[in-house]
Amino acid sequence: MTPDFLLAIRIPTYWVVVVLTFGLIGACVGLHYEALERLNRWMPHWTMPPRMRVLILIIGIISLHTAEIWIFGIGIYQAVQFPDLGFVTGSPSFKLLDAVYLSTTTYTTVGYGDLEPHGPLRLIMGSEALTGFVLITWSASFTYLEMQRFWRN
Repeated sequence: MTPDFLLAIRIPTYWVVVVLTFGLIGACVGLHYEALERLNRWMPHWTMPPRMRVLILIIGIISLHTAEIWIFGIGIYQAVQFPDLGFVTGSPSFKLLDAVYLSTTTYTTVGYGDLEPHGPLRLIMGSEALTGFVLITWSASFTYLEMQRFWRN
């Protein structure tokens, strides 16, 4: 093992970011799983035209992703309140909506680059990009299956 690695695993702030990262991922994946499971159970009982079901499904999924972006955004905002966990450059004063914006560009993997994370905080951001990619793909697969089931005409 390299000396840098051995030094890094002894720094408590790194472990705080690791725990925070896993907590944010767990919250988003858990929320996503539960929401899709409930939609899967409820949709067959909706008494409306199939196209309307799919439209409501899409609105629900966009709302779900928005909630997940806010979960990460709040986590990022809380992390930057402790300078040892990292900081974000590109904004004169980093506010909650800046964190949500940064979360949106990361979660969707757009990554404009106007706000840039530094320090251990980068682990959260990289993990959010992977999480967002997986959850968006999961939603697309779920939507496809629901359209196959309810939108045949």
